[in-house]
Amino acid sequence: MVEMLPTVAVLVLAVSVVAKDNTTCDFLVSPQWPLWVTIQAEPTSSRRYHACGGSLLNSHWVLTAAHCFDNKKKVYDWRLVFGAQEIEYGRNKPVKEPQQERYVQKIVIHEKYNAVTEGNDIALLKITPPVTCGNFIGPCCLPHFKAGPPQIPHTCYVTGWGYIKEKAPRPSPVLMEARVDLIDLDLCNSTQWYNGRVTSTNVCAGYPEGKIDTCQGDSGGPLMCRDNVDSPFVVVGITSWGVGCARAKRPGVYTATWDYLDWIASKIGPNALHLIQPATPHPPTTRQPMVSFHPPSLRPPWYFQHLPSRPRPLYLRPLRPLLHRPSSTQTSSSLMPLLSPPTPAQPASFATQHMRHRTTLSFARRLQRLIEALKMRTYPVKHPSQYSGPIHYHYRFSTFEPLSNKPSEPFLHS
Repeated sequence: MVEMLPTVAVLVLAVSVVAKDNTTCDFLVSPQWPLWVTIQAEPTSSRRYHACGGSLLNSHWVLTAAHCFDNKKKVYDWRLVFGAQEIEYGRNKPVKEPQQERYVQKIVIHEKYNAVTEGNDIALLKITPPVTCGNFIGPCCLPHFKAGPPQIPHTCYVTGWGYIKEKAPRPSPVLMEARVDLIDLDLCNSTQWYNGRVTSTNVCAGYPEGKIDTCQGDSGGPLMCRDNVDSPFVVVGITSWGVGCARAKRPGVYTATWDYLDWIASKIGPNALHLIQPATPHPPTTRQPMVSFHPPSLRPPWYFQHLPSRPRPLYLRPLRPLLHRPSSTQTSSSLMPLLSPPTPAQPASFATQHMRHRTTLSFARRLQRLIEALKMRTYPVKHPSQYSGPIHYHYRFSTFEPLSNKPSEPFLHS
C-alpha cells in the first residue's frame, strides 16, 4: 500500500454500522475497518505469511480476488485472520483477542476467471467454523442490483497490508488506508494509460499523477465508496491488478462488484446478499396538484392550489342606442351611451314623442342594470379603439372616469 496512513491514526474516517446481531454478522459498530480479512498462506513450516486481503460478507463467507489462488488452490494452504490491525509476517503462534483465526472450508473461483487477462478476478471463501462478529469484526456492504457504477468524480477509500512502496521487502505490519478518486474508464483505457486492457467489468481508482495506490499484498481487498456522510461505505471494487505501484497514468484496477451480484447471490444465497445491501431510501413524495390547464413548468409552485371557482360574469343584453344624444337635462349621469344600428326614420311629431318615451325607459333600465352590476365583480371593458367590429359595451363597475385617447392598460382579474 503506497502512501497510505495507518488506520489507527485516522479512525475518524472509518466506517460505522449499527449493531444488530453479533453472532450472524448482520450489522455492528466499530471505529476501524471491521470488514477487512487478512488471507495468509501457511506453508509446511507452520508459519503464516500475509498474501491477500478480503472483505467479510457474513459469518460464513469472504469476498476476495481469484488470482490470489493461482499457485495454491488447496484449502489447507490458507488461514483467515479477522479483527487484526497489526500482523506479524511469518508468525507461528495463535492470535490474541479480539482477533479470530479460521480455516478455509471451500475456495470458489469464478468459472470464467482468466489468469492471463485477469478477467473475472473474483472469488469466495467459505469460512469454518463461522466467525463471530464483535467490535472489530463485521460485514461489508455490497451495491444494489440496480445501483450501477458510482458517479465520477467520486472519492473512495482503499485499505490493506500491502507494500508501502513498489520494491519493498515485505508487506506493511499495520493496516493502512488511503483516499483515491474513481477514474473514468475511457480515460483509464486510453492509449497513454492502459491502452484497452481494462474491461467493462473493471473500475479504475487512483490519481493521474500516481503517488497514491494499492500495491502487492493488497490484492483481494476492498475499494469502498459512499454517497454522503450519512450512508455506509459500499464495496464497489476488489483490488485486482496494476502496472507497478503509484505510477503516473497507471492507477489501480479493481473488479467491479456490481457486475457480479448475481454470481455472489448464486453462491451465498439471495437472502444473505440482501442482508448486506444497504437500505434504499424512498424518493420524496410530492402531493399531486389539483386539476390545472397549464403545464406545471410554466407556473410557480403556489399556482397549484385548490381555489374556489370564480363567479361567472353576467353579460347584459346590449340596448338599442338613441338616434340622437339626449338633452343635457336628461344625461346628468356619466354613464356611457349604448350604441346599436339606427332604426328607420319616423315622422317628426311621432319621433319626438317616441324619443322622450324611449329616453325615459332607457334611463330607467340602465339605472336598474347599473344597480345589478354594482352587486357583481368588476370585469374589464375594452376601449373602443381595440375593437375592429361593431362597438358593444358590457356594464361593469368602474370609477366613472371618461376614457382617454391613450391605449388602455391591460386588465388583470383579481
